[in-house]
Amino acid sequence: MTDLHLPGAGPACWLLVRWLASDGSRVRAGQPLAELRPAEADGAAIRVSALATGTLWHQVRPGEALHVGQVIGLIE
Repeated sequence: MTDLHLPGAGPACWLLVRWLASDGSRVRAGQPLAELRPAEADGAAIRVSALATGTLWHQVRPGEALHVGQVIGLIE
């Protein structure tokens, strides 16, 4: 199983805007999975991509505040 972490670059707090792949769906390494934006600024949105191929399991919901290093999904 591979943890999908919030990247460490940029602001300390982010918001999950939306998932780009459904919970329980098959994903490929390198595929964009989630769109995030800084929680307290008008910064640009970023995308988090899969680090492995497998089934994606969401661990957070859109609108949730997230912190750098937090696990946002699992790939099994």
